[in-house]
Order: sequence, then C-alpha cells, then structure tokens
Amino acid sequence: MLHQLRQRAIEALLTQHKIVLSTSGPAEIQAETLHCEAVGLALYVLVMRTSDLLFNLESNPQVVATAETWQLRGVVRLLQPCEYPDQLSIAKAPEAAWCQVVEIKPARLHLYPPYGETIDLW
Repeated sequence: MLHQLRQRAIEALLTQHKIVLSTSGPAEIQAETLHCEAVGLALYVLVMRTSDLLFNLESNPQVVATAETWQLRGVVRLLQPCEYPDQLSIAKAPEAAWCQVVEIKPARLHLYPPYGETIDLW
C-alpha cells in the first residue's frame, strides 16, 4: 500500500510544471508562481536570486507549494550546481542563469479530487 501511495505522489508531482511557492520569514509571507520539475519524490524549483522568497528560504526552509491538482508541504534545500540531478532540465533553461535551484522534499501531499486524499511522505 505504501508503494502505491508513493507512486501516486510521484505521478501527481510529474503532472505540473508551474507552482505557487509560499514562504514565510524575515520578508514576511511571500508567494510567487515559479517553474518546477519533479524527479522522483523531489520537486525542483527555479527561484530568482533577487526574490524575497529566497531571502525567506535562507532562514526558514518550510514551504507550501500549490499546483492545479495538488498542494504539498515540505522542506527546501538550496542546491549548488554540482548537486543537480543529471536528468534535471529546468537547470539548463535560459532563465536559470538568474535563478537559484531549490529542492523541495515533500512531507505531506494533498491531492485534489478525484483522489481527494492526503499522503504523508515522511
């Protein structure tokens, strides 16, 4: 059963390429629509280096990412280029030159209907 739920979570993450990333921290509550890409159970997001989102992430790694078909809560890690997964294509996009790639490890994924379920991932 756990394998099926994890597989459903992976499939849900793969369906979206834009999310609204919400953070809180020294720059107060921030939310912005950003490009993303899933690799397994990790979600990778391009965050502008001048964004208040990034300022918040440096002090508080807890985030909420919202897509059309799901919402996840997780923890962010700022990545160095040598840490990017080989198959990560958004890191090669032209706009990536002005962005920081962040990795979100989901703790909880809420799927909107028709599934309408919540999957705890760790």
